[in-house]
Amino acid sequence: MRVILIAASLTAAGALAYAQTPSPQFEVVSIKRHVGTDLSARGSRTLPDGTTMITNMPISVLFWSRVTSVPARDIIGVPDWARVERYDIATKGPAGASRDQQRAMWRAMLADRMKLIAHEEQRERDAFALVLRRADGRLGPQLTPSTLDCDSAPTFSSAPGRPLTVQDFQKRCAIGGVGPTVASGNATMGQLARFLSGQSDGEVEDRTGLTGRYAFTLTFSRQRLTIPQNDSTPADDTADLFTAVQEQLGLKLQHEKKMTTVFVIDHIERPTEN
Repeated sequence: MRVILIAASLTAAGALAYAQTPSPQFEVVSIKRHVGTDLSARGSRTLPDGTTMITNMPISVLFWSRVTSVPARDIIGVPDWARVERYDIATKGPAGASRDQQRAMWRAMLADRMKLIAHEEQRERDAFALVLRRADGRLGPQLTPSTLDCDSAPTFSSAPGRPLTVQDFQKRCAIGGVGPTVASGNATMGQLARFLSGQSDGEVEDRTGLTGRYAFTLTFSRQRLTIPQNDSTPADDTADLFTAVQEQLGLKLQHEKKMTTVFVIDHIERPTEN
């Protein structure tokens, strides 16, 4: 069965839906329910010949990683089984396919094997502006102008058997972390805002006005940040993200509303296996 999908404008509001039209297809598709409970034995890889192998993953991962550019927090209507049940998936497409072509092939496969019907639309969603906490512009104790030369900074390798530490990330020009602590020896506020977007239930936009590069260390509870609440401190007394950003970095996540593109799943069924 040849299933073909494109995005076509449906309404004046700009909603998008998938309709039949010629589209690239995978040459081979295999989907099987994963047998086993070891969550560490999972991952994905793509070979030079266009073969992709996904092991021990929920179907929900495919939406934000393969089907749409919309982040996971803005994907709506994912059924519980798609978040919990795990599958092994192998596909073979043309080598060198563009990202748009790859997404079209994944959409076509999901429509064929899982009866996916979905659309994109604009909705008002929670968002955050990253701003200075103090009117005088004074920063927090764990945010300082960077003195790290990225041309000579060490790479992300460590001695065999030694995992990376927070101190390693403090000496590098990227954001990374261990446990509840993340750090960077050299990052822009835009990079920090993108990181915070991944930790919250809304897009974070940099409005600090800080144009330089900064070193920072931030320790916070890994619970996701929604609208800040007065009683949001976790049971382990680790600061929530909203509080940590204020006290440690001297910045503030200011809640607001924003029109955002969301990916809405109207219908999906468990896959037919082969």
